[in-house]
Amino acid sequence: MDRDIRIIHTADTHIGYRQYHSDIRRQDFLRAFSTVIDDAIKMKVDAVVHAGDLFDSRTPSLEDILDTMKLFSQLKEAGIPLLAIVGNHESKQSTQWLDLFESMGLAIRLGAVPYMLEDIAFFGIDSVPRSKIPLFDFSIFEEPQDTSYNVLVMHQLMNPITPGEWDCASVLGSMPFHVDLMLLGDYHKYEKITVGDTWVTYCGSTERNSFAEKEERSYNIITISENGIDIGRRNIPTREFIRIPVTINDPAKIYEDILSAVKERDVEEKVVFIEIIGDDDSVSISYAEIEEMLLSRNVLVPRIRDLRKVTDDLLGRSVPISFYDPDEAIKEEIKKMNLSEGGLLIDEIIRDLSLPKTKVSDETENRVSTILEIMDFSKPILLTSAQNKTSLPVSGTGKESTHSPSPEVNKTETEKSNITFIEDKVLEPENEPDMAVAETENEKHADKKQKVPAHAKPKQYNLGDYL
Repeated sequence: MDRDIRIIHTADTHIGYRQYHSDIRRQDFLRAFSTVIDDAIKMKVDAVVHAGDLFDSRTPSLEDILDTMKLFSQLKEAGIPLLAIVGNHESKQSTQWLDLFESMGLAIRLGAVPYMLEDIAFFGIDSVPRSKIPLFDFSIFEEPQDTSYNVLVMHQLMNPITPGEWDCASVLGSMPFHVDLMLLGDYHKYEKITVGDTWVTYCGSTERNSFAEKEERSYNIITISENGIDIGRRNIPTREFIRIPVTINDPAKIYEDILSAVKERDVEEKVVFIEIIGDDDSVSISYAEIEEMLLSRNVLVPRIRDLRKVTDDLLGRSVPISFYDPDEAIKEEIKKMNLSEGGLLIDEIIRDLSLPKTKVSDETENRVSTILEIMDFSKPILLTSAQNKTSLPVSGTGKESTHSPSPEVNKTETEKSNITFIEDKVLEPENEPDMAVAETENEKHADKKQKVPAHAKPKQYNLGDYL
């Protein structure tokens, strides 16, 4: 190695994230990544490595794509290569956004074939769903020749830094060659450890994705020389998040106490969390009034958290389901929708507050995969009575009629194999060449038959029917 090599390691930029439904916060995420690019150009680094989650979504807006291309173009003009992998947030089924940028000469997608920066080899592993980790094939990696250092870039939660689905030592032991440095993404906090003689580091996210991310946002500056590897860190200036606890002692002075606490802080253009604390929550508080008061003081995003203790008297009361408890109201409405098992499962995952937003996709894939593994696709679907109560046009009238499943559906397996699915109805094939007969649900007209065209297109099986 003739000279020192300096690279910037960044990740989890989440461009396009409209946090708290604020377009200004969306711009903050872009601005934070722009700071990284500006610093890279000023420092004249040898490369920028992005360890995944460039975008917050698989479907970024055209504006976000163009803004990102502009930043990448600045790097290209400065002669600084951008080396990157795909994170779980932006991952698509086939062609990735990163492939688009690579085709334009704006980025290099790291993979099993080494990218050489002088005598340093860079490899990459895109985000791998938990269900596919045991099947990952490390033999695909091409062993580099005559290198001083080998660098592996991943987007994964990794033990022992954080409880995760993969383990650093396991990955390093499975690689067909020695890895000197692991540059990681997905964990939004800066960390640096050694596993054996390999340096492993998370650079953290470039912007706060939640109030829980209290540490300064940052990126890594990696210096590789004949003397070894040095990992430095530089903070990124970001919008301030402020927590203002307010203890309520006198219910009659709730708003006065909150206003007094706010006046003591500089809250202008900041994200402000008001935490209401006390021993009695029997007095209702208008969150809208508090938010209006905060907005009048030029707070960018006002958030209210009521942390008051519930009194014994309130614990004994029964609370009816209303907008006071929207989650329960939603559950009741979902029950009326007759969702399939897969639909209910996905709804449960999406509304699980204990599940981090970044893991929703992986959790959905894992649990739906479990359903698919035990499902027998060779058998026809027998719809429930609730699913069969759908509208079916009556031939020649243009009107709709409601039907229940025919009693004839409950037949032997041999007879069931002759059942034809027509427009979400289970019908027995008739001997008449032109018409099929469906029984009506109304008992008063049970002896009447309504005609359905025999040439109606049979229902096509698809994954949604089974889930």
